[in-house]
Amino acid sequence: MTLRVVVILLAALAVASALFRAAATIQPRGAVAELQRDALRAMNGDEALLREFETRFGSRPAMTLLHVVPGALFLSLGLLQFSSRIRNRWIRFHRWSGRVLMIAAIASGIAGLYFGVVIPIAGFGEASVIALVGAFLIVAVVRGFLAIRRGDAARHREWMIRAFAACLAVSTVRVIGGIIQLFMPMAPTPTIVISFWAGWAITLAAAELWIRSGVRASLFTFSTPRSESEK
Repeated sequence: MTLRVVVILLAALAVASALFRAAATIQPRGAVAELQRDALRAMNGDEALLREFETRFGSRPAMTLLHVVPGALFLSLGLLQFSSRIRNRWIRFHRWSGRVLMIAAIASGIAGLYFGVVIPIAGFGEASVIALVGAFLIVAVVRGFLAIRRGDAARHREWMIRAFAACLAVSTVRVIGGIIQLFMPMAPTPTIVISFWAGWAITLAAAELWIRSGVRASLFTFSTPRSESEK
């Protein structure tokens, strides 16, 4: 129950952030964009960082939308993929939505690699973690797809859990960054680097522990899948 609530809250935070960013990109002078600016100022008050942040995304609207919209789709619909009730009752929906989500994850991941590796705000510390996690996300999605194509549902679930965790970690990063700013404020660059590395490490480690624990229950119903025929 606790895990379910934490995952849903983190996913909701990530989806809301992505939709806010999409709205701010479409209407850079709109109310949502102003709200984001006020929130960023409240967190650190660094006007130079604010300008760099807006230039990074605002001057590349197509790439920004390619990153945030598929990412929001992957996290929102991805939650349903872990429901054994949906898999058992609507297997066709599970399969086709899974294909859509694979494309969404790869598209969002490639755009994320562009922002984090080609034009990072926090230099090498940010670029290195984004390169590792972005590559890991794409590999996990592809391996999950290949596993189910050869009929290995167990490996498919494991790799998709890892892929989902890699995306979900963007919320863990935000939570850790907020904690740092509240209790031990520091310059933007070390805050970004520390929160990025810690957020992804914690989330991916938690996912790996869940996988290795041998628990095969649904994230939502905590019921055991019927059989390997679900693949």
